[in-house]
Parts: sequence; C-alpha cells; structure tokens
Amino acid sequence: MPYAEPVFSIVMSTLRLAASRWPVLLAWYLAGWLARFVIIELAATVGTTNALLAFLIMPLAILARLASFIAMFLALRGGMPAFTALAATGGDSVDRTDGGAGASRTGVSDLFLASILPFFAFYAAWQFMQEDTLRYAASALEKINWFSNVDTSGGVLSLQLTWGSGAAIVAAFIGRFLLKRYGPRLPRWTVIVSVYLEAVWVYLTLFLINAYLSRFNNWVDSRAAVHWAADARAAVDGIFAPLGQLWDGVAWVIGEAGGLILLPVAWLALAGIVYGRALDSAPIGLRIPSNRYVERARAGYARVPSVIARRVGDVGSDFIGRWKPLANALTLIWRAGVVPMGIFVLAYTVLQAASGWISFGAIRLIGAHDLVMWWGNVDNALGFVIDVALEPIRICLIAAAYDFTLRRLAERRVAAELVAEVRPTDGVGAIAEA
Repeated sequence: MPYAEPVFSIVMSTLRLAASRWPVLLAWYLAGWLARFVIIELAATVGTTNALLAFLIMPLAILARLASFIAMFLALRGGMPAFTALAATGGDSVDRTDGGAGASRTGVSDLFLASILPFFAFYAAWQFMQEDTLRYAASALEKINWFSNVDTSGGVLSLQLTWGSGAAIVAAFIGRFLLKRYGPRLPRWTVIVSVYLEAVWVYLTLFLINAYLSRFNNWVDSRAAVHWAADARAAVDGIFAPLGQLWDGVAWVIGEAGGLILLPVAWLALAGIVYGRALDSAPIGLRIPSNRYVERARAGYARVPSVIARRVGDVGSDFIGRWKPLANALTLIWRAGVVPMGIFVLAYTVLQAASGWISFGAIRLIGAHDLVMWWGNVDNALGFVIDVALEPIRICLIAAAYDFTLRRLAERRVAAELVAEVRPTDGVGAIAEA
C-alpha cells in the first residue's frame, strides 16, 4: 500500500471513518453511557447505607465507559489501512472475518487488563472520576431526601483509609495477582473477576490518593511559609510589575498548552494500547538498550537466589506489564514526528471547541426562553445531544492519527530493508551504483 501520503491525510481519514462507521460508534457510545448511568444510580442507592460498598460498585461505571471506548476503537480497525497491512504481515491475532471488529474472549480480557491502570489514571487526572463521584453523591443525597428513614450517619462520601478500605485494596490486588498467575488452570469466566479486581484496587487507590492529596494541599496552603512567599511575591510584583505580569503570562501559557497537548496525546496513547494489543504478534515497542549499566544490573540480578529471583520476577513482570503497553504506545507516537502530531492536536482542539460553538449557535437559534422553566430542563439535554454527535468523530480522529503513526512505522521499516539490501560490502560505491 502507498505510505507516502501527506500528513493532512489524518483529517481525510477521520472523515472517511466517520462516514462509514458513525452509526456503529454511536451505538457503542450510547451503550456505554447508559450502562454508566445505571451503575452510578445503583451505587447511589447502596451508598445511602454503606459508602464502601458503593465504592466497590463505582469502578464498574468506569469499566462501562472503557468498554465502550475499546469497542469503538475495535470497530474502526477494518477501516485503518496501515493497521490492516501490519496485522496481515505481523500475525493472526486480529480477527478479520468481520472487518476487524471481532475479538476473542481472551483478547478482550487482555485489552481490559492492559487498559485499566492507564485509563483510570487518565480518568482521575482529567477530573472525570470527580465528575462521576459528584453525580453519585447528588443522586445518593436525592434518594436520601426521598426516604427520610435512611441512616446517613456514615455519609455517602465517607470513604477513608481505614482497615476496611485498606483490606479491600490489598485483597483485590492479591486476588488479581493470583488469578493472573494461575489463570491457565482456572475456568475462563475468572477473567471477568480479574478485570473487576483490577478495577477495584486501582479505583480505590486513586480515589484515596486524590482525597488525601486535596487535604495535603489544603494543609500546605494554610502554612505560614506559604503566606510569607505569597506576600513576598506581591511585594516583588509591586516593585517590578511588568516582571510579575510576564511570569503570570508564561504560567498561563504553559498551563493552557499542557492541557491542550496532553489530553489528545493521552487519548492517542489509550488507542495505542488497544491497537497495540491486537498487534502483539508484530512487536513495535521498546527494547532495553545494551550498555555497561544494564549488563552490570543483569549480572547482579543473576547472583540473587533462584527462589527470591522468581518471586521478584513475578512481581516485577506484573508491574512492568501494566505500563509496557503505554510505553510502547508513547514511543510509537514519538516516532511519528512533530508535524503530524501537531496537526492531530490542532484537529482535536478544533473538534473540542466545536462543542462550544455548536452550543452557542443552537442557543442563538432557539432564542430567549425562561431561564428556570425552559433552560433548566433543555440545557443538559442540548449538551448531551452535542456530545453524542461529536464523540464518534473524535474517536475516528484518534484512530486515524494512530493509523498514521503505523504508516510512519511501515515507511521506516521499508526504508531500513531497502538500505540493508543495497548496502555493499565494499563501501559506498555500490550504493551509488544501485
């Protein structure tokens, strides 16, 4: 297939994928949204009496969203030329009987297990977990108002690091580790338990980290040294006002640029995890360089007793295995080049801003109405309709950008093979002759 295409093919590929797969993507997105809504409502009902049990249910809501995104990415495989070509030459791990949309049960469980930790971390970093938590809390409090006899002494958000929550995290982590180690001997349905346990320990850990990090930040902000630093900064700004304004401007640009760049790159990395698992028989990832430090570490590890080495190897491989797909995806993105990734980030930003533009245009088109009786009911519905319309296009953009990274990978492989074929044994002359 021709790989020498302009970098603007990312946009054209996005439109082509959206035109051919939009109904399927819409169905998967709505299914994930509905499942998440139902699970949060169930957790809210349980949370009126027991917060810990509610937070053992909440990971399922994020899993529902993850499942819908994985299904949307997989539905696009048949329309990604570079992916199809690489899968055809790299192995049979992709089921091509349905255009690349199918996957075995084991393959799907592997996708979940590889995606949970980075997706949950991404989910927490961009405040999506906080959004789910607020929705859960609002629903739980509404149910408490309906049923005045509900015992709310524990609070719907009273999850703290206690013996109960700590034991739940440890039990989920150990259970997940044991299921992975003895998985070949266990029934196939245990992969569902593995996915759930992985989601539970990651979710509870991230939730508690966020909770205590917020308390730590509040504690730091209340310290006298922080107030002295703020007063010193204000004094310097008063004397050198342009310098203070320049500092604020640089900080604002860095913060905005970081958000604009990191969010699309994070989504592209998630797509890389999904598609990379489908290409596991055609490795495209990292290789540990061989140098004296690596050799010294390997020699030292070889002197460790075999019993300890096996246990450390089990734990180490489990930890590395969680992050290796993400590292592979980020490496592939880095190798794609600055210009195409810049076009992808720009297109992602424009598409994200289009939500606000469409909302503004729809409000102007609808016209003035009562703020409480009309817009109080219509505003959320309007935002939901816009998100439903744009979300499939966003997923198509991410898939098209990842397919472009695979194109660049194929170009480099072809170029390396050509160089290897024409490279002479007697110097540069044969290259010029070829």
